Amino acid sequence: WLTRPDKSHINYVVLDSNWEAKFVQSLEEMNELLCYARNDHLGFTIPYTLNGDERSYVPDFIARIHDGRPEPLNLILEVTGMRTKEKAAKASTARTLWVPAVNNHGGFGRWAFLQITDPWNAKHAIRAFLANPR
Repeated sequence: WLTRPDKSHINYVVLDSNWEAKFVQSLEEMNELLCYARNDHLGFTIPYTLNGDERSYVPDFIARIHDGRPEPLNLILEVTGMRTKEKAAKASTARTLWVPAVNNHGGFGRWAFLQITDPWNAKHAIRAFLANPR
């Protein structure tokens, strides 16, 4: 996907599915979006455990969003339609452990996690998420 230069410093996004293509299109249409990147070879991982095994979760996208506060929100976005035990463990760890820990540190900006299950409704899902205080 050829990105909009005002929305991403990376000129192309590698897509794994048509779902992700629709998601990127929707994301780029949002005025709230400051910038984004597909988390491909960026080295951004979140450690988690599954059945006692340590693993690394590589989220799909990272976006900086203007949500009305002075500092932008760094939003970790996962685009998925499948529900598996592994995906649930990844999302739960990102949402309930990683994000609170990084926000508590205070030195890396504000962070949040959102799972997108319908890319055709991504704009609405992101806006609804931003409308609810975290």
